[in-house]
Amino acid sequence: MISPIAMKAGKYLGKHILSTGSKVMSDVVSGTSLKDSTRARLKETSKNIKDDILHKLQSGSGVGESYLDLAHTLLHLQVKITKKNGSNIATPDVVAPVNYLLNTLFSECSITLNDKQVSSQANYAYRCMFDALLSPKAVQESLLAAGLFFRDSPGKIDATEILNAGEGFKTRYSICKDSKLMDMIGALHFDLGNQSKYLINSVNLRIKLERNKDAFALMSASQDFKIVIQHASLFIRKVKVAPSILIAHETALSRGAIKMPLRRTEVKSFALSSGMQSISIPNAFIGQVPARLIMGMVSNTAYNGDFSNNPFNFKHYDLSYLCLLDGNRMIPSKPYQPKFDTSNSYSRCYMSLFTDLGRYHKDQDINISYSEYKDGYTLLAIDLTPDLSADGMHDSVLRNSNLALDIRFSKALLETVNLIVYAEYRNVIEIDKNRNVLTDF
Repeated sequence: MISPIAMKAGKYLGKHILSTGSKVMSDVVSGTSLKDSTRARLKETSKNIKDDILHKLQSGSGVGESYLDLAHTLLHLQVKITKKNGSNIATPDVVAPVNYLLNTLFSECSITLNDKQVSSQANYAYRCMFDALLSPKAVQESLLAAGLFFRDSPGKIDATEILNAGEGFKTRYSICKDSKLMDMIGALHFDLGNQSKYLINSVNLRIKLERNKDAFALMSASQDFKIVIQHASLFIRKVKVAPSILIAHETALSRGAIKMPLRRTEVKSFALSSGMQSISIPNAFIGQVPARLIMGMVSNTAYNGDFSNNPFNFKHYDLSYLCLLDGNRMIPSKPYQPKFDTSNSYSRCYMSLFTDLGRYHKDQDINISYSEYKDGYTLLAIDLTPDLSADGMHDSVLRNSNLALDIRFSKALLETVNLIVYAEYRNVIEIDKNRNVLTDF
């Protein structure tokens, strides 16, 4: 018995062969020799078949009976650091990757379903770093360590000399020195991977990752280094669904679209100019109001990529006032007014990492102590849901507005700073019986 796959392959090749024969006959009628025409047309057909197969492989076709369990997606990378001319680094060379290289190596992650872009994550490295830094200590020291996450020492985050460097830099240096292969694996940080519903069959999934500059991903006093990717794999779990379930799902699809609720993440960056002390950012968020915001500030030089500056050194820059403005309403009702002087009066900002991230009254720690908070880990969270349930299982009614951001510093900024804002939304992706993909954002 001929297998269905063989039958499909035979039909596919037969179609192209018949087309080739027809073109050869047309060429002969036009005056081209049979030998020359046959050679040229077979070469053309071979190229077309190769390109067609390559396109189908790259598209991640979701045809067949398999569903995709995107929550179990894993990225596997093997990379090494070399000099810019391709030669291996030697013992005197001091260079190490930035923290959590598995994901911070990339600047953007875009997800497409059936030619519909459902996610385009700019500032992808910051999204991943926020997720990692706010994970419990046990997760950082086990699961995330497989992705080369080794926490930087507070107050030494920018250090690039071994004698003065923190433990995180030293650990990553020992792993990569002498151009040793760095083997990393871990989760890809994307919205569809953070929800439990399977992606139904016949939906083509495309995932595109764009590299960060070497000056962003590496830390060194020298600039003569680059990262070379030796191997890259993406593991996506396929689920074979029972025929009865497939039929039931198709029956349900004939009556309406399936819905996949997700927590959509967007990371914005706002430049705060050097010399400024009071800054208002109008129209910071227009349209759907986020469920939650997490904010941190980094040097503009590091943000744009500089070997000697860590892009994940979240400094306080003597922040003295911060609030959101929703019309005439201030959020929070009493603005954050920290003092990062010798008084260390920043308890409300620090506590926001527990109250506004759903950690308050729960047995979940954050691996940032009160004293460490001001030395490179100054992050601040704001829950914008009406019942302060951004971390809850239920959704609030979507609301549109125009949010402004008001920021003040006790001293004028000595350098241009980038305010990184991690915004979290509640949205839904719908897929109908024809596999059309619809979104509400």
